[in-house]
Amino acid sequence: MLLKEIKLKTKYLLALHHFYNQVLELPTIYGNGSITVVAGKSVLIFEETDAGINPFYHFAFNIPSNKFEEAFEWMKQKVELLWLEDYEGYIANFVNWHAKSFYFLDPAGNILELISRFDLNDIIEEKFSSAHIRNVSEIGLVLSAENFQKDVDRLLLQYPLTYFDKQPPLPQFKALGDDKGLFIIVPENRVWFSAKSTESKKFPMEISFIDRGKLYNLKQ
Repeated sequence: MLLKEIKLKTKYLLALHHFYNQVLELPTIYGNGSITVVAGKSVLIFEETDAGINPFYHFAFNIPSNKFEEAFEWMKQKVELLWLEDYEGYIANFVNWHAKSFYFLDPAGNILELISRFDLNDIIEEKFSSAHIRNVSEIGLVLSAENFQKDVDRLLLQYPLTYFDKQPPLPQFKALGDDKGLFIIVPENRVWFSAKSTESKKFPMEISFIDRGKLYNLKQ
């Protein structure tokens, strides 16, 4: 599955423009109350909001399988990485997923992740740079706590999605998709694993994704 385009809301448009353009060094276009960030095969669009909310989201970027350490050192010079209590360090080693990742925040409080998925066997020879950010590989989807499983079941009926074969569904954590693209689904008010002081909240978003050659749109 490819997460093709993701539209999110923010109150920090100028700060995000600087962050994604100057810190992450990704192509970024500013104008008309939004910024467009090109991340490999995916596009992130942040739209300015003046509603009485402060939106934040969780999303991850795939990076080459053999460049995790380089990417870690590259980002460590740019941002403050999130300490992961579960791993007593900055690096998460997802053994069952055959993946490693690390986390950091952008100026709007979005929880970002760079992840190497070793089963993709994405090998490069060049020194790591932002040009090797492949795509948005995960987007956190927050659903109602009261109807959590029913809403997940509805998504499975509405779209050609299946549970990620490396992650059995848990009562408060579901992953739908594959190594190239995942919906990370949690109920409202669940503490995010990577940011222990931050609870998941439901904010507006619109996602266009390609699965089995067909384009789908998901909006909340």
